Amino acid sequence: MNHATAFTVEFAGAFELARLVRLLCPSQFAAEALGFTPDHVQQQALDSTSSRLLLCCTRQWGKSTTTAARAVYEAIIRPRSLVLIAAPASRQSAEVFLRCATFLARVNIGRRGDGLNAISFLLPNGSRIVGLPNSEATIRGFSAPAFLLIDEASRVPDALYHALLPMFATNPKALLWLVSTPNGRQGFFYHEWANPNARFERVTVTADDCPRISREYLEEQLATLPRHLFEQEFLCKFHSPEGSLLTDEEVNTAVDPEATPIW
Repeated sequence: MNHATAFTVEFAGAFELARLVRLLCPSQFAAEALGFTPDHVQQQALDSTSSRLLLCCTRQWGKSTTTAARAVYEAIIRPRSLVLIAAPASRQSAEVFLRCATFLARVNIGRRGDGLNAISFLLPNGSRIVGLPNSEATIRGFSAPAFLLIDEASRVPDALYHALLPMFATNPKALLWLVSTPNGRQGFFYHEWANPNARFERVTVTADDCPRISREYLEEQLATLPRHLFEQEFLCKFHSPEGSLLTDEEVNTAVDPEATPIW
């Protein structure tokens, strides 16, 4: 399918586009319309049918591109929907937002600011894509998003996450994606990952799973970075926060798995 012709849309054709895009799964839409051919793990994430997704990934995997593709897909197939992008800083949410802009341009979808938010798009079908500021006090006016993406979630303050969750009260089937490289055993991203009762599908993507990261590069980084930092950045391991009195290895060594708990 030629995306330059099959997916060109004017304002009056926005709803017809939504019908057409629904015939494709997100990874097919990314490949055929957006010019982005996902690798096998990116395809798994894009095509996830879970309403809650935890994506723990290596650096340089392509998470901004992958998440932007799904954001654009959701904004197109759900007319008058709200897609929110949160991150530790406006610069980071703007990065995903700019990938969305690139994808919308590839399918010739007209867009403009929504008139309310500095980082925003209003699509012809009435959907909005909004990049959120990193401020718990300024995001409370939003409600019932169709898709909430929290990028670099391990570095987003817990207060912001807790302020975002009530938005799902009237739309419990909305999509919530937490996407990040680990940042120690702290914060909501780690706790959601470690909580066996959390309603999240979990996807791990290490550097070994990424065909675009060479073995030579990883060996160079391993020789340069402290071991715990290398394992965090490229192997998706959650280590104790920097400055902890005891390392993970010391804690594990001190625990006797055969001992009977005193309680």
